[in-house]
Amino acid sequence: MPTEKTVKRIVIAGPTGIGKTSTSLSLVRKLRTTGKDATIISADSRQCYKLLDIGTGKVCVTEMGDIPHLNISFLNPDEPDTAAAFVRRALNWEHEIHQRNQIPVYVGGSTLHLQSLIWPLDDIPGACVYNQIKLADQEKEFGQEYILNLLKKADPEYINHMDGYNRHRIFRALDVFMQTGNPFSSYHSDQNLSEVPDDTLLIVLTMNRIKHVTLIESRVDKMIQNGLVKETQQILDAGYSPDLQALQTVGYKEAIEHINGNISHDEMIQKIKISTRQYAKRQATWFRRWKSAIFLDISEQTTDQITEKILFEFNHVL
Repeated sequence: MPTEKTVKRIVIAGPTGIGKTSTSLSLVRKLRTTGKDATIISADSRQCYKLLDIGTGKVCVTEMGDIPHLNISFLNPDEPDTAAAFVRRALNWEHEIHQRNQIPVYVGGSTLHLQSLIWPLDDIPGACVYNQIKLADQEKEFGQEYILNLLKKADPEYINHMDGYNRHRIFRALDVFMQTGNPFSSYHSDQNLSEVPDDTLLIVLTMNRIKHVTLIESRVDKMIQNGLVKETQQILDAGYSPDLQALQTVGYKEAIEHINGNISHDEMIQKIKISTRQYAKRQATWFRRWKSAIFLDISEQTTDQITEKILFEFNHVL
């Protein structure tokens, strides 16, 4: 288990809406009082996109203050991104952060991004262009539902953790299955997650389900009040397709349905709340597989109390 001397990165994970952002900001400020400094790297698969601000719960400039943040508003909405690409740039950023004698603090809930960073998959095959073309042709001829059914048969475990129709992730999982005959999820088996690497302090925030649901619903209401529909319309008006991977996201997906006249404003809100609760539940299920992580129940804890507990773990032998 890691100690202060060996820890090269801190990871704060947890399901959506649980308070990871406020915890990370508080942690960096506390670290500074001890003579250390840190840079935050977002491990959210959507916060990396420009224009997607309200719907991704992106930290605002005033909240950031003078704390550096990376992987936020980094890509245009039509640029594809993957967990592997995230890991490559994150490791480059880590090197630069260490050169400044700082600590990288990862914050997010994108399970595959974080898992690929902490437990790299060296034996997974690379992409096969032939398979990618074949799947694209099948999608065009038979539709998305056909492709989803292929994945359900090949890898039911993996599809249960997905948020909507993520074309790249679906094609990648099917490509690996077509090459190896093994489910993509088998490369993320529990036996590979038995130990957290010595260079990583992995914190997973948890919360009483009832309280978490209340926070989620309040967060959705705030997003609506802050202009989620207007933001979505602006993205579409900028010429971006509603079918983009970046917009196949809880919040934007339902806002697009409302903009297209398919659902009412109230129906949109309820759909976002239900989908967000379901997504948070899937995240929590995935995180429970990380049995060697440090789980902090923050149901009755203030941000300061949570931060002190993380600092204690950082400064002592675990």
